[in-house]
Amino acid sequence: MTCPRCGREQPPGESVRFCVHCGRVLSGVRWVATTPDALRPRQPAASRRPYAGPPRYREVPRWSLWPWAARPEPGSPDGPLPSRPAPDPQEALRAHAGLLRRLAVTTALLAGISAAGEVFRYVLLVLSRDRALSGVALGWSDVLVTLFGLLAPVAGLATGVLFLRWLLAARSLAAEESGTRPWRSTRLLLLGCVLPPFTLTVPGATLAEIEHAAGGSDPAARPTPSRPVLGWWASWATGVVLGVVTVAHGFATSTQALADGVLLHALVDVVAIVTAVATVRVVAHLTELLAPVLRPTGRTWVVRAATV
Repeated sequence: MTCPRCGREQPPGESVRFCVHCGRVLSGVRWVATTPDALRPRQPAASRRPYAGPPRYREVPRWSLWPWAARPEPGSPDGPLPSRPAPDPQEALRAHAGLLRRLAVTTALLAGISAAGEVFRYVLLVLSRDRALSGVALGWSDVLVTLFGLLAPVAGLATGVLFLRWLLAARSLAAEESGTRPWRSTRLLLLGCVLPPFTLTVPGATLAEIEHAAGGSDPAARPTPSRPVLGWWASWATGVVLGVVTVAHGFATSTQALADGVLLHALVDVVAIVTAVATVRVVAHLTELLAPVLRPTGRTWVVRAATV
């Protein structure tokens, strides 16, 4: 091996790393650089926790960008936003009543078109006894009965759900204003409104109790329902009974039973219209008792500057 610096040959038979003449590092030597902690044992990597979602704050954070001495006061234009005030029960009740009124009117319109379709189908059944029917008339009959026979129950179900929500809010507000406690729990009220035969009495009795408490009557006296409450109660009970009869009659398969079923469906739609109108009336009546809207009464005087 020859030294790259001095060019002299090294003694044979000796494995050396440095030149014996000048001390230069010979070729074939590999230098390895290591970090100071290369010989330390490695620590196991910490396991990452699963993602728990974005952070949540009760108010809009300011991220502590303001110095502590110059931090603005709460409520100032540059300060943290004030906490959201609690919703007014009367405003919430009026909002529920407004939405319920629009849904009830929509249900009445759809039920009216569905009733017209059922009557049109019954007229076609009567005419088909001694003559052939037009395909166009049969097509329109099927469209009216099928489409609006589906839309009307859906709208009625949405109206019923919102009516239960309004009923719970009205009952709570009436109990708070009269200083009483509702006799039925929320669970019993909901079950009584959807399960027959309790649905014949529980909703109407609850409306009468709400009216009794909202009117400031004696809590120990028996409630006396007004005409709007009695009208809604009667139409609701009639609709429940007629609906059960229609469902039971649907299991009959004779020709006359099918024709009678068309009349029963038309009658159910008519009762649904009456119940929707009665719902609008009783909800407006009780909402006015529980959350009256202040309206100006009498004359209003306007002060104007005198002109010379």
